[in-house]
Amino acid sequence: MTHARWILLSPALLLFAACTHLQGVVEQAPGRPMPTAVFSVGRPDGIAVYEQHRADNRGRFDFYILPIDETNLYLYDGAADPRLTLRRIDRSEMSTHMHLDLPAANPNIDLNPAIP
Repeated sequence: MTHARWILLSPALLLFAACTHLQGVVEQAPGRPMPTAVFSVGRPDGIAVYEQHRADNRGRFDFYILPIDETNLYLYDGAADPRLTLRRIDRSEMSTHMHLDLPAANPNIDLNPAIP
């Protein structure tokens, strides 16, 4: 690798080294994976969503986020309105061995109840 190329790649390598690795599984009940789980950097019902990561068909996930995003990570059921199951992921839960519970959304909940 030439000296100039190394200088150009160094900041990218340092940024990647500072990233937080998140890996694990999301379940809707013990032993029942949630394949529709979605992680969002930024509130999915807000205006600042700039990154999403979906669980696979076994509820597993594996991705990296920047340290600045650790306080802005959310999890929800992507099969329904995010407001039904939205929860913020706390820094204390973040690891490469995460096991998160997320009940499936109840489609019978009225998010806009009529005021009598």
